[in-house]
Amino acid sequence: MTGAPHTHASPTPADPNVRIRLHDLTETLQIVWQASPTQAANYALTSLLSSALPAANLYVGKLLLDEVARAIQGHATYHNLLSLLGVQVGLTVFGSLLSTVQNAAQQLLGDSLQYSVSRRILEKASGLSVEAFENAETYDRLQQAYREVGTRPLGVAMQIVGLIGSVITLVSVGALMTRLGFWILPLVLLASLPGVYVSNRFGVENYRMLRRQTHDARVQTYLGSLLTSDTLVKEVRLFGFEPYLLGRWREYYLGFRRQLEVVVRQRSAWGFGASLTSALLIGLASALILRRAADGQISVGDFSVFILGISQVQGTVSGFLNGLSGIYQNLLYMRNLFDFLELPDRDLSAGDTWEGPIHTIEFQDVAFRYPLTDRDVLRGVNFTVQRGHALALVGENGAGKTTIVKLLTRLFEPTNGRILINGLDSRRFSPRSVQKEMSIIFQDFGQYQMSALENVAIAEVARLGDRPGVEQAVEQAGAEYIETLPQGLDTPLGRLFQGGRQLSGGQWQRLALARLYFRDASVLVFDEPTAALDARAEFETMSALREQAGGRITFLISHRFSTVRLADQIIMLEGGVVTESGSHEQLLERGGKYAALFHLQAQGYAETVEG
Repeated sequence: MTGAPHTHASPTPADPNVRIRLHDLTETLQIVWQASPTQAANYALTSLLSSALPAANLYVGKLLLDEVARAIQGHATYHNLLSLLGVQVGLTVFGSLLSTVQNAAQQLLGDSLQYSVSRRILEKASGLSVEAFENAETYDRLQQAYREVGTRPLGVAMQIVGLIGSVITLVSVGALMTRLGFWILPLVLLASLPGVYVSNRFGVENYRMLRRQTHDARVQTYLGSLLTSDTLVKEVRLFGFEPYLLGRWREYYLGFRRQLEVVVRQRSAWGFGASLTSALLIGLASALILRRAADGQISVGDFSVFILGISQVQGTVSGFLNGLSGIYQNLLYMRNLFDFLELPDRDLSAGDTWEGPIHTIEFQDVAFRYPLTDRDVLRGVNFTVQRGHALALVGENGAGKTTIVKLLTRLFEPTNGRILINGLDSRRFSPRSVQKEMSIIFQDFGQYQMSALENVAIAEVARLGDRPGVEQAVEQAGAEYIETLPQGLDTPLGRLFQGGRQLSGGQWQRLALARLYFRDASVLVFDEPTAALDARAEFETMSALREQAGGRITFLISHRFSTVRLADQIIMLEGGVVTESGSHEQLLERGGKYAALFHLQAQGYAETVEG
């Protein structure tokens, strides 16, 4: 809000923001209630009951002090004093009981919310398309949602309940203080406003600063991870670029620090001014009370109501206004969550269910363009491959090979053209049902920090208990080293968790091959299947591949021509366009780009052998 005057009484300009905030508030409260209705109700009820206690304590305290004053003058009995003391102790015990129940409800509600919100985020992430994960803006939204909203919904709910409680406290305590003089309560209320204004102003500024720093903070975190990575430490040490990484990390820190120093200096100056203004207003209210006391118009108990009521009213007003700004700020963070949850889903189960093996795959004039870009990464791709045949994709980095694989496996959908499966448009069928007939090893295959058995069997989670099937896949992939691990297939792998056994790159790749073989699929996709293997292991792997590929459709992506030459058909890609197509021998006879690259690689092998 600003102090600018409004020349027309029209709320239209603010309507969009108001509607968004009200929508977010409603959604947030629904999230809180659905997480645990019982604990939400317990927290609200105990909080509101507690809000009436300050006025009750002030009034009983006033009566007790007045009774003490009368007792000193010989006009009160010990029985009366004990009765008032009993009421005061009873209120204290009741307040402690409410606080105990309230704290327990808050803790349990917070835990339920943490689970509920995290589950929503993970479920949403599971439904996003692969393209969404390759978009930096979407990934930032995911990180912000997962990092920032752990306590935000609970904060909004607590502040809403706190606002209602503040009104109860303010009305009840204010009613006691108005008996002391007309100007007392307004002055105490005004004394609370400067501090709240400063807190609100710089709370919003802190949020904006954090939003501006989101990308840079991710870069800084990445740089720090490079310096602490167990897999990269060898290369970092060898090339000696620790100072460079540390220097860049420090530059980001210094940039954050400069922004922080500006905010801290401004907040300190404004905070001091707010404190000075509040002190002067409280001083004026105190002078008015002392004047009435000097005239004998108030009792000792009344004066105690003023002294204790000052802090009570200031704290309540401050809590009320800070609660308003806190709700606003928390809703800004909640908007990160809602922005993420409102991203379009891709239902992998939508469409007809594909049944049976795949016999043919045909690309008809297929093109693909990433969202929010103006360049096709694939254009006019045409080819057909039949069961029992192998097709190899060849080309330099960025030629479009992996994009074809993502289209083939229904991770992406073509921008133009069609992909036919057994002569039928693949769009008719649900991606999940088609994917069940496909098995793949990606160039950047997963290294799952689980047991060796799980690393293989997650290719088909319905068969997690199929130990013989896992053992057969391990044998087909040439991953016999599993037998030498301390617990065999049950050995935890990786260094992330205690007791894990780290594998070499080639061993991880063989395990990924076993994962591919474990799924009984009619289409096998090998994306650089021997990149991390030595020459002997490559020969053994390709021999096994030829054996396993019989009766299936096989796709090969490799920079090694000793691998791709085994394919029945080879497609040469340049800039997303198919420039050559044929068998190895046919492409050599044409003397085109494929032949030039083959002879170049063969010459390199020959020179290596001679050397």
